[in-house]
Amino acid sequence: MKSFVCNNESARLEALRQYQILDTPPEEAFDDLAFLAAQICNTPIALINLIDANRQWFKAKVGLNLQEMPRNNGFDSICMESGEVLIIPDTLADKRFATNPIVTSAEFAVRFYAGVPLLAPGGEAIGTLCIVDRVTHQISPQQVEALQTLSRVVVRQLEIRRNSVELASVQQKYNQAREALHQSESTLSSFFNSSPMMMGIAELVDNEILHISDNPATAKFFGLTPEEMQNRLARNMGATDKRVSQWIRCYREAEHSQSPVKFEYSYDTPQGETWISATVSTIAVSSGSRPQFAYIAEDITERKQVEQKICEQAALLDIVSDAIAVQDLSNKILLWNKSAEKLYGWKSEEAIGKQSDELLSIESLTQHLEICQTVLKNGFWQGELHKTSKSGKKLIVESRWTLIKDEHFQAKSILVVDTDITQKKQLEKQFLRDQRMESIGTLASGIAHDLNNLLSPILMSVHLLKAKSCDQQINQMLSIIESNAKRGADLVKQVLSFARGIEGDVQGQTATRQHTVLQLKHLILEMRQIISQTFPKSIAVCTEIQKELLPICADSTQLHQVLINLCLNARDAMLTGGTLTISAENIWIDETYASMHIEATVGAYIIVKVADTGFGISKEILDRIFEPFFTTKELGKGTGLGLSTVMAIVKEHGGFITVSSCVGKGTEFKVYLPAVNQVPTQSLEDIEIPIGSGECILVVDDEAAIQEITKTSLENYNYTAITASDGMEALAIYVQYKDKISAAIIDMMMSKMDGATTIRTLQSINPLLPIIAVSGLLTSEQVPIDKTAQYTAFLPKPYTTQELLKTLNAVISH
Repeated sequence: MKSFVCNNESARLEALRQYQILDTPPEEAFDDLAFLAAQICNTPIALINLIDANRQWFKAKVGLNLQEMPRNNGFDSICMESGEVLIIPDTLADKRFATNPIVTSAEFAVRFYAGVPLLAPGGEAIGTLCIVDRVTHQISPQQVEALQTLSRVVVRQLEIRRNSVELASVQQKYNQAREALHQSESTLSSFFNSSPMMMGIAELVDNEILHISDNPATAKFFGLTPEEMQNRLARNMGATDKRVSQWIRCYREAEHSQSPVKFEYSYDTPQGETWISATVSTIAVSSGSRPQFAYIAEDITERKQVEQKICEQAALLDIVSDAIAVQDLSNKILLWNKSAEKLYGWKSEEAIGKQSDELLSIESLTQHLEICQTVLKNGFWQGELHKTSKSGKKLIVESRWTLIKDEHFQAKSILVVDTDITQKKQLEKQFLRDQRMESIGTLASGIAHDLNNLLSPILMSVHLLKAKSCDQQINQMLSIIESNAKRGADLVKQVLSFARGIEGDVQGQTATRQHTVLQLKHLILEMRQIISQTFPKSIAVCTEIQKELLPICADSTQLHQVLINLCLNARDAMLTGGTLTISAENIWIDETYASMHIEATVGAYIIVKVADTGFGISKEILDRIFEPFFTTKELGKGTGLGLSTVMAIVKEHGGFITVSSCVGKGTEFKVYLPAVNQVPTQSLEDIEIPIGSGECILVVDDEAAIQEITKTSLENYNYTAITASDGMEALAIYVQYKDKISAAIIDMMMSKMDGATTIRTLQSINPLLPIIAVSGLLTSEQVPIDKTAQYTAFLPKPYTTQELLKTLNAVISH
């Protein structure tokens, strides 16, 4: 109910507001009606009372000097709200009204009241017509009917008054519109006559263009006077048939579509090529009249010439190799050249209009804001930025920002020129790494030399002890010592191989590897034994090797390095345990498979699989795992060289490697190595050890332990030996016993006189003297001896007794 009352009150107040009568001066028509009401009913007071939200306002009054009073005083609000006639013959006799302020106050002392509501055409009560007396009074039905009639007259008078006000307002608006139209016509005429653009009205007459009205700019362009322009056909103004046809076609298109049609065309003049831009549209005409059209045309020759220059300049921007962009002061991209498309992967239509910091993912928003502030302050900024391309590729660019100002010297936009220095930075980083690695290689070489000198007597001593011992348990322990010493020797070889690789990279050389035919099964089984002894017990090791596995031609030490690197990665991927599987099988790669793998060739291969059940590798980094120095391990826990070394070794062996992984399920590496149809090389342990015939051998080495163990090993196999601690001593001994000495074993790294000098001196004395050069640091390529000679050989430290005796037998036999 409250909502309904509120809505009625709102409608009533709106109806009252529309009359615009509150607080207006007295009007004779309303005063006469109030006077007539008092006369008819014979009362001293009569009022035309209009009631708004808070007050009663008297438009006309008889016998009362007040202009208004609060809404709740008196009886008019009650009469209005009831919507019916209210008559109170004696206010003091009626308990409902006896205490009303206008009854009890001495100023008013109202004893009689009669009111009729004023009802607007919509039925809303907006006030009352009332009569009042200070003594009791009676009113006849005829008088009540007269009051009702007068109330309707009051409302009609209000309607007349409102209509008069509205009519005056309409008249005023009409006058204003007519004046505005006159001004518009005057302005339009002035614009039409003074506009630098050609404009006018034309008709189509039998597919001919008849000019009805043209402005002076049109006449000037065609070299005619305004009078000559009137009622001229297009051909009379120099237009060719081709241009007339184009205009007619556009006029017809505008007539059909009822929309403006814009077009451009050019033609040759004595002054050169002239360009016109025109827009035509239809004009509404009476039925039966010929179609009329309005046209606006502009000479755009200068603009076309500027556009041509801009196109030429834009073409130059696209030729340069630097990425060039222009952005406004809110970082929105305005220009984007071809090199920017190529560098960042975003097409021009994709980039223009976008925010540069969002498009290129600059690593620090704060840095970007600081650069913009610097450019606005200083006009320029230059430095290195890390950005990301559309494909997610990380880029390093040399960026130069220049502030562009308008003709008023106000900041307008920013020119950004980016040069890709990603590869340059990577090369610098690689160069620094190479320098560090070269230093490490030099250090590693020195350590390896000392380790080889330590391992050589161990290996030779083990062989001698095994030959003299008949205790199986002792021989087993000696075999363990020998196996570990050999493994240590292999590790030293890897260190030397690494050191030589660094040096080779620097000097542009490539080391030659000694590949032999071998059976991969033995390496896998040996690897399984190492893993079982060193890996956590939570990792189960499984090997699957095909029977009659084909042999391969390879460097066993390098393949051992491949297996150990793959197995170590598998171990690190199974921190909580899992299964490591190493398998090998024969496979034939046909033309179909080879066409899908560019590194593969048709033929027989051995495929070695190293699979784990670890946490796997995500797709985002799977393509990068073979990159040098790329690692996902924490600082200090990985160099990023393991898989890159594996890749290099496999490629050197003519093979290739693939990887597949699933996050949370594991990873599998497949190493493909070419198989050979040869018999695997027989291991030294299986070859019969040659025995001497009492020959005397000169042993030259600055390590006393190596002298002693070498001398003992030779004597155990029917040789005699003389030892020397350096080159000077060796020369003295040889001069003394040259008829007795059959061969010399000379260490290349000695103090006082090195091995190379000692060998050259001995060969100058006796060119036919068999010599074995030994070293724990140098390779056969680095030994300064005649490698084609039948009486010289090289033996790397540490060496076993078998290797020493076999090499010695070979040089003496020749």
